[in-house]
Amino acid sequence: MITLLLPLAFAGTEPGIQPDLANPRVKLETQLDILEGFLNNSMPDQALAMVGEMHKQGVRSVELDVLEARAMHLEGLDHDAERLLRKVTRSSPGHATAWAQLGVVLADGGQLAEAASALKKAARLAPRDADVLNNYGFVLLASGQSEPALEAFRQALAIDPASERTRNNLGFALVRLDRYDEAMETFRAAARSEADARYNFGAACEQKGDRASAIVAYETAIRFQPGHPGAVPALSRILLESSP
Repeated sequence: MITLLLPLAFAGTEPGIQPDLANPRVKLETQLDILEGFLNNSMPDQALAMVGEMHKQGVRSVELDVLEARAMHLEGLDHDAERLLRKVTRSSPGHATAWAQLGVVLADGGQLAEAASALKKAARLAPRDADVLNNYGFVLLASGQSEPALEAFRQALAIDPASERTRNNLGFALVRLDRYDEAMETFRAAARSEADARYNFGAACEQKGDRASAIVAYETAIRFQPGHPGAVPALSRILLESSP
């Protein structure tokens, strides 16, 4: 039996208190929280089935549309997700989450310029959302805009300094800008061990095209942790690809 890993609690309710489902607003908030739980636990099929039932009941809301699009995206229905999100952003241009989700869908589809535009709008609407800023920086970095990406990652870390994902992305941006010493310190701040930091630094160097530095980083990671699950296959692959 599949069980949700996240608690299905909604705003304004103390633990152990049952929601007043006779109240339409409370009922909708509860349903949206359940949908969020499905998606956070990688259960988009269950989410889409629930959305379908809600539509049959006449439920309509922007938040429901955004969650439906997110479920579509997780199911690989990117065209449908994009179409729905474009409709939502036209009708509700001030909805930051809709713009943010549209940016994610567009980025995954390789539409980086449009993705950056959507995420920039989301960041303006929700300037304290660290996840939006991180995603915006990621798309900028993928587009070759390393300096603006660096700024976006720094803004995200100012809001959520504990984010390992954002700090690692910052390290990748620093490598792109040839600021290797800063990048290494950034990876150390994000990693649980020196071996992991060296591996991440090597991955960033390899992505940049600096194979020599990547090889050294992978070898160092393995010295710190023999059999490192990331560095060992990465080093084997890069040496095989580099051999005549």
